[in-house]
Amino acid sequence: MPFEIDFITINDTRKPRTGGDYVYSVMKDEIIKQNYRVHEVSVPMLTEYLQHAKSPQWIGRAPLSLSEVAAYLWCYFESLQKRAFGPHIIITSSCPTFPVFGDMTYHQPKCGVLTHFIKESDTLRRKIGYRIQDGGILSASWFFPKKLIKLHLSNSKFTKELVKRLYKVDSTVLYPPVPVQKYFHPMSLSGKKAWVLITKPEASTGISMLPDIARYVPKNIKFVIIGNVDSSGTLALKRLKSMGANFEYLGFIEEKHKIELFQKCSVYLSLAVNEPFGISVVEAVAAGCVPIVHNSGGIPEFVPKEFRYSDPEIAAEKMIVNIERKSRDREEMKTIAARFDEQCFRKKFMFFVKQLDSS
Repeated sequence: MPFEIDFITINDTRKPRTGGDYVYSVMKDEIIKQNYRVHEVSVPMLTEYLQHAKSPQWIGRAPLSLSEVAAYLWCYFESLQKRAFGPHIIITSSCPTFPVFGDMTYHQPKCGVLTHFIKESDTLRRKIGYRIQDGGILSASWFFPKKLIKLHLSNSKFTKELVKRLYKVDSTVLYPPVPVQKYFHPMSLSGKKAWVLITKPEASTGISMLPDIARYVPKNIKFVIIGNVDSSGTLALKRLKSMGANFEYLGFIEEKHKIELFQKCSVYLSLAVNEPFGISVVEAVAAGCVPIVHNSGGIPEFVPKEFRYSDPEIAAEKMIVNIERKSRDREEMKTIAARFDEQCFRKKFMFFVKQLDSS
């Protein structure tokens, strides 16, 4: 067993705010449980330290600061030093703008990759980040440290093909962990309302498509929208209001209330095009929601064809048909979510860690 395992990442494992953060937090937690000593250096952690702030703004939205640039450089040199000295295993993020040295990385591209929705992004850093990934602009510099990584893991078959095309490296599919047990509850199948749940109203998740779908939906069906909104989301909400659509925007809600809302809604509508995996989709299915998803990205790898759409009118039709779906059918669909139980991920992940350990 190595003396320690190093996490040098762009992800926040202490206070996960995204599905990507959550994956790395589960990795770290399981390694600690397996009695490995963990040393962690991350961009969020270092930025907080350099800014002397207890709760810095999420770097995904905040303007690029000198502290963050320093944190990136710190991570790079830390990885270089760890690689040169000591029997360490280094686990790092796969972000194309984070080319640090490591032994293992987990590929989980941003939602909306290779789509026109990226042009609607509300921040310059996001537009640049998408352009770098989609066009492989930094692939040469990415190759230098990332090509040396021993084990590449991808969060779906879609991602595996994308990584092969962009970076010419092979990877192994390891679907991400989803806390499905939180959503498995008897009340999630009874007392369902004629509500359609939508999360993360942002450009990258296709929120601008919602008004085009809503025009085909009767007013007795209500859209419930949660999550932080960007400029594209704000515009979509204004369009819904002008159309007289039946909707409610709740903004960011705590996890407890989020779970309760999933259990009340009958349908979960994913607007994302080229979603590499779709953790929220799995959570919705676990809560007894019928998933209506775009036929692209990694979601078709686990959502049946009858729940997938290719244009707004078909999406509306499938929502209307499934809004009154029977509890028995919803119970059967929960087997889809069970495939991604967190414990399954933990076991498979540690298998790969031990492979690296023995090598």
